[in-house]
This record gives sequence, structure tokens and C-alpha cells, in this order.
Amino acid sequence: MNRLSWCLLALMIGGGFCPAQDRPNILWIYVEDLCPWLGCYGDELAETPALDALAARGARFDRAYMPAGVCSPTRSAVITGCWQTSIGAHNHRSSRTDEDQIRLPAGVIPVPTVLRAAGYYTFNRGKLDYNFTHDPKQLYDAHNTNMNFDRLRDVATLWRPATKAGKPFFGQIQLRGGKHACPARTDADAVTVPPYYPDTPLVRATIAHHYDTIRKTDDEVKRILAALDRDGLTDTTVVFFFSDHGFGMHRHKQFLYEGGVKVPMVVAGPEISSGVRKDLVSGIDLGATSLALAGASPPQMMQGKDLFADDYSRTFVVSARDRCDYTIDRVRALVTERFRYIRNELPDRPYMQPQYRDSWRVTKELRGLAADGRLDEIQLAFYGESRPREELYDLRHDPHQVTNLATDPAYRRVLARHRGLLDEWTKRTDDRGQRPESAAGLRAVLDRWKDKCVNPEYDDVRAAVAAENATKRRVLILGDSISMGYTPVVKRLLREDTWVVRPAENCEGTTKGAANIDRWLQLDGAPYDLIWFNFGLHDIKRVKANGRNSNDPRDGRQAEPDTYERQLRAIVAKLKQTGSTLVFATTTPVPKGGVRPHRDVEDPERYNAIARSVMKENGVAVVDLYAFALARQREIQPRVDVHFTKEGSAALGRQVAAQIAARLRR
Repeated sequence: MNRLSWCLLALMIGGGFCPAQDRPNILWIYVEDLCPWLGCYGDELAETPALDALAARGARFDRAYMPAGVCSPTRSAVITGCWQTSIGAHNHRSSRTDEDQIRLPAGVIPVPTVLRAAGYYTFNRGKLDYNFTHDPKQLYDAHNTNMNFDRLRDVATLWRPATKAGKPFFGQIQLRGGKHACPARTDADAVTVPPYYPDTPLVRATIAHHYDTIRKTDDEVKRILAALDRDGLTDTTVVFFFSDHGFGMHRHKQFLYEGGVKVPMVVAGPEISSGVRKDLVSGIDLGATSLALAGASPPQMMQGKDLFADDYSRTFVVSARDRCDYTIDRVRALVTERFRYIRNELPDRPYMQPQYRDSWRVTKELRGLAADGRLDEIQLAFYGESRPREELYDLRHDPHQVTNLATDPAYRRVLARHRGLLDEWTKRTDDRGQRPESAAGLRAVLDRWKDKCVNPEYDDVRAAVAAENATKRRVLILGDSISMGYTPVVKRLLREDTWVVRPAENCEGTTKGAANIDRWLQLDGAPYDLIWFNFGLHDIKRVKANGRNSNDPRDGRQAEPDTYERQLRAIVAKLKQTGSTLVFATTTPVPKGGVRPHRDVEDPERYNAIARSVMKENGVAVVDLYAFALARQREIQPRVDVHFTKEGSAALGRQVAAQIAARLRR
């Protein structure tokens, strides 16, 4: 966006900003998957001294609810200050391909865009996960997707460009929160198991682990606050601490009970009165509040409200669940002062539809207990084949929401009131989730998740894709994580007349390749006109005796040269049996400086030489991706990392697509 565009935007959203020195810095500490099990919220098991101190000097919100129970719809809503259902960003992980782009409606302007136009320096550290078309460079002066906060040696480097320029800053620091992998420290015997879970050692360990992630998060918050203090910014910075939704267990994350959408929210800083807020607030209010603190007028279409305005009030807060990954659902929930109302708009589907947690040990245990009849009535209710159309819970007397009052005649008027409130909200906010997801959106999901897409909505799209693909040339790509990066580009460039297929998994090295090649050759119905494959980058990495990655060069390679050659020959023999045109791509470079896990810089060419010899003997064409990447290494591998930047993967994808297209023409 050029200087004139920024000026026009500033005029459009209100202009008239305060001088920089009169405006506070605004810092969002944005946490994933975290419940409000904090000391400042009265949890006696939690160890959260930093967050407790932050809450003591600021406002603690006891009834803060997020607009969704999963990250990307919530993050899309929070950053725009609009309900995700009003802007078409309600389906989890949508707008991720060129074919299913979702553009924000006119007048909807993300918070960092408004604040940049207002003279703020804006930055983000970590994930964005917005379900609409956006350019991070337009939103933020500085943006880094790295979620490993421990690797950020000096937190203050995030905001120092602003202080040097004499600007206030708006920053987002994303923390892993409930997704942290932490050592077990919390006593599992000390946790409380809610009645909707069976009391088993594994369930207790899972809950205890969440307390460990909270402790880890508190340590990270301590680092951030200490860095602000060292730079003398504590008294000029408003700090927001909040989570995108509740913790990852079933009935919490992705669902719309209290555990899924009720989150910790603390705001502290200049002009913020300390105390406890027990009124209903929504995550979409964070943007409007930040703009008010900055003295910036909210965009006309913003639906959020300033939390600290004298007239702030919400009679109810709504949360929504729509498609989550590949699982299609539609649920709306409305919470008032005393009651939670839930409307399941697809009641014929079970709560526990296929989902990303299916591989978890605790998921398998709970499903097994349900199948064996070893759950009580409350616990088993979540594992039926259907669910009620409506649910109503009295939060005052039933905080765990296990007694559904929707069919109780004594609550008929309460039910009717909440039903009416939701109907009115649906109409007033133009809830786009009431409409089917676009064919392009479903197609993008189907392309990514394939056989995991079992809902009937995929049937027509799957049939249309099969009919189209029946007329196309067929290409199979097998390879490591580098090919995972460039395959989407190849698919896009060749989609008019070529069907490109790749396993959803990382094919890794020849050890995994030799074991799985038969299965991969049957993907989406063989045969293939051309098979493009590469193995080597995983073979050369160092591993411990137990097979785990190693950073020690004294440990052996995943496949030593003789093993690599033997396994590669076995793979090529299988590929030749298909009768397809075969093309081998050489392994890409290892940058100097010590990658993790360890790989010797010289090994790619050493293994490429072995591969060239095998391919020559078998009459297989070789494309030298090593030379292509090495000539552009500064641009596509700027970090000490074997992986490529997004731009690097795009460049590699263009090269691969051109090579495949040329061979198909022959």
C-alpha cells in the first residue's frame, strides 16, 4: 500500500488521531487452546504468578467468550472485530487456495491496517490463521510465522523499531499455550475430573498436562512483561492477554460449551482500572477496544464494542461452530447471564464425528469405553449417533452443562426467549453459515483431506472431480517435505489438463519409501502417466539408535549410503513395473551453519551421485533440483534450514511444473 493509499485509508476510517506520544502501545499476548484455569481466576492448582500479577493491576474478565471454539474462525473475527459468520470466514481453514479465496466485505478493515494508517508500527510474531485473503506485509510492518517463542532470544527486538522511530506500536505475540509439549509436573491425582469424562489415569494425565502448559505460558508471559519493563514501556503499554478458545480435549475445543469458548482475558495498562468484570464480553470486542485506546475511529462495519466505554453492554454473546478441518457441522450457541442455549442444526450427526483428535490415545480410550458400555449416562450422551436439536443449560446450578433443560416444560419460556434471541441475531448479522459452503471451498477441503471427507456434502464435489480427472493426464509426486511445499504450486499450474496426486503424508526417506511404495502407487486409482519422485533429504539426517532425530553428527544417518542405494533400487524396481514415465529429482541443498536435525552439507551431492548412478542403470530421467536451488539459495533458504521459504517453494514449484509439462508433451 503506497503513501497515498494510507492517507486515503486514514481519512476513510476517521482521521483526527492523537499525537504519537499521547497514544499507548498496545500488545496482544494471544494464546492457543487455553482454559481460564489460572490462579487469578481462583484455580488453586494453577501456578501463574505472572498472570496473577498482571490481573491484579488490570481488568480481569470473568465471562469472556470467543466467537468460535477453533482457532481460524476466532482469529478471523478478532482481527476484524466482526462475527466470522458475517464476513464469510466461519469455516475452519478456508480461503487457503487460489480457487476458494474469501475476500472481506467492503468496509471491513482489519485492526492492524487501521492502526498502521493511524501511525502505529505493527508487528506479529507467530501464526495468523485468517480465513480471508490477506497480505501480511499490508497488515504488519514486521511479521514472523515462527511459533517457537523459546527461540526468540530478546523479546524487545519485536517493538524496538517502533521506539527508535518514535512511534507507538500495536503488536501480537502468539504463544502455543495448550499446545505446548511440557514435562509432566502437575500431580494427576490432584486434578478435578468433570462429570462428562470418565475418571481414568489417562484422562487425569491429559487434564494435568493442560496445567503444565498453563505454567509454561505463565513463564513466557513473565519474559514478555520483563522485557517491557526493561525498556521502560510498562507504564505506556496496554497489555491484552487472552486465548483463542478452550483446551484441546473433547467437548472443549471445537464445541460450544463453556469449556470450548470461555477463555481467560486480562487487560492491564495506563488508564485501565483494576478490578473484576463479571459482565458478558466477546472476543470481537478486542479490536474495537484497541482502536479506542489508540484514539482511532472504528471502521463502519465493525461489530465489536469498546470494552471500556461507559455504555458498554451485551445481553448475550453468540459463538458458532461450522466446518472444522474436514468435518462439516453447524452449531450456534448463545449465552446470557444465567443460561447457555445451543442449537444443533445438523442433529442427525453424532457429536463425535471423524476429527483430527481420532489418533489421540485419550480419544481411542473414550471411544473404546463407550463401545464397551463402560461410560455412565452423562458421559455416554456424547457418543451417540445423533444429538438433540436444542440444548439449554442453567449455568448457575449446572456449570458443567450436563442436564439439558430444552425439553423441560418448566423452562419453556426461557427456551423460547433464547431461541428468539438467536433467530434475531442470525438475521441481523447475516449469518452466512446458514448457506452451504461453496463448491470451490469444499473442493479445496477434499483436495487436502481426501478420504477423511466423509460428510454427504462432499459427494457431488467428489463426483465432479472424478469426472474431470478422468479426462486428464495423471501425475504422482512422491517425496519429502520439500515436495510437500511445491506440490500445491504444481497442482495449480497444471490443473487445466493434468491431475496431480501426492500422498498426504511426508514420504520421508527410502526406508519409509520401500515400506509404503505399494500403497502409494494405488492412490486415487492408478496407473499414472508420469511419476515424479525424490528420496535423500531424510536419508542423510542423523538419528539416534531409537530412530529419533539427532543433532549430534556422531550419530548415524537414517540410511547410510549402502542402505540408501539398496532401498532406492527396490523403490525404482517397483516404479518401473507401473509402465509410467519416471523422473527422479535430486535432493536439495543443506545450508551451512548446522541444521537441525544434523545433516552434513556435503551429503546431498554424495547421495545424489548414488541416485544418478541408479537412475542411469534403470533408464530413469534425472532433474537436478540441487543445482536449481543452490543457485538461488540466498533467496529460498535464507535461514539455516533445509526447508524453503514460501517464495522458494513457489519458485521450485514453477520449475517442477515446467519439467513435468515438458515430459508429458513428449
